[in-house]
Amino acid sequence: MQQRRSALRFALDNIGWLISSLLLAFVVWYAALAARDPIEQRRLNGQVPIEIRYDEGLIVANRPPTTAQVTVRGLQTTLEVLELRNVKVVADLTNLTPRPEPYTIELSGLLSAEVRGAAVVSVQPSRISVQLARRAEQLKDISIRFDQEAPIGYTVTAVPAQTEVLIVGAAERVAQVTAVQARVNVQNQRGIFTVTVPLSAVDEDGRTITDVTLTPTEVAVTVDVQQRSDVTELAIEPRLIGDLPSGYLRVNQTWSPRRVFVRGNRRVIEALNGVIFTEPIDLSNRTETFTQTVRLSVPTGVVLLEARDIAVTVEIEAVQGSREFTNIPVQVQGIDPADFTITVQPERVNIIVRGAQVALEALGADDVRVFAPLNGLGVGVHQVALQAAIAREGFSGENVVIPNNVVEVTITARNPTPTATFTPTARPAP
Repeated sequence: MQQRRSALRFALDNIGWLISSLLLAFVVWYAALAARDPIEQRRLNGQVPIEIRYDEGLIVANRPPTTAQVTVRGLQTTLEVLELRNVKVVADLTNLTPRPEPYTIELSGLLSAEVRGAAVVSVQPSRISVQLARRAEQLKDISIRFDQEAPIGYTVTAVPAQTEVLIVGAAERVAQVTAVQARVNVQNQRGIFTVTVPLSAVDEDGRTITDVTLTPTEVAVTVDVQQRSDVTELAIEPRLIGDLPSGYLRVNQTWSPRRVFVRGNRRVIEALNGVIFTEPIDLSNRTETFTQTVRLSVPTGVVLLEARDIAVTVEIEAVQGSREFTNIPVQVQGIDPADFTITVQPERVNIIVRGAQVALEALGADDVRVFAPLNGLGVGVHQVALQAAIAREGFSGENVVIPNNVVEVTITARNPTPTATFTPTARPAP
């Protein structure tokens, strides 16, 4: 009995040392582990999708944020292999009912079960506002809406590839949808064509309702644009009369509109051979481009579907030509001849003037001036490029070509400054 008590006392006296030893061993082990694989905190690169959980039969009626930034803490080796797919951000609204005001829900960050040695420490944003509503769905017929009226003289039919669309959303918003439209553009279209266009839900006032989901989101529409059987399309042709003055050319003419629709006596319309002319446009005495508004010459028994004035632009240009002038004296410019004697070689040159032929015929040699610019030049011999000017409206120096446009100019001072000379004084003989 005495021996048992002694053994118990020995164990009690040494248990403290045992616990201390174990704690010391754990600290040493943890320090060694931390040195090899330290604990770090880092923000993950990229955004994590937010999963919003709510009860069946409900729907999110607002547009809360869809992603969040996540910060994690853990072993370095774990964080180095951690991927965004291993992280989940959850907004839990289960067991909550719809109400007028949104819920403010705290986001939770979770790591998948296979991730060891790490945990989510923060999520940004930390809270989001979520509006819950009763979910509703409804089937609606697709209606075709044309962006422009059908072209005059044509009929347009459009058939969608499917006739119905499923609308899903908050019950209140789904109830506001009065139509689902497919908008089609038929401008400048003829014949049969197929186009894929987006669908849009609208209310009774035609305003788009964006916070509902449509399935499908777009539809293929087959459109048929055909001319009416009682209407004929005619090409418009300007009727130009008279001749331009000599020396002028009509280089082009444009007009708008270029086509018109008529109906009436079929025999008269067929006799037009697909063309209807404007009232006469007289070109006599026209020397410049002009625009004139005229009416169409509509035969008796034919009616225009739409009264049209035709704007016709006729482009007119003068016939271009060239003319040579010989023995034009070269004048000097930029130096006062009272102070200097100036000689120019050659003193006269030939030039060629280009421009409108009618203007060239009225041009005389006296209208042309050729000069050598001497500004900044001093006494000596210089090579100078000639310039030209024409004292006639419609001409400039750019119209003049001087085949040999470099002359030699000698400049001599009329009153040169005398140069002092030194005369030695004779000394008397010794």
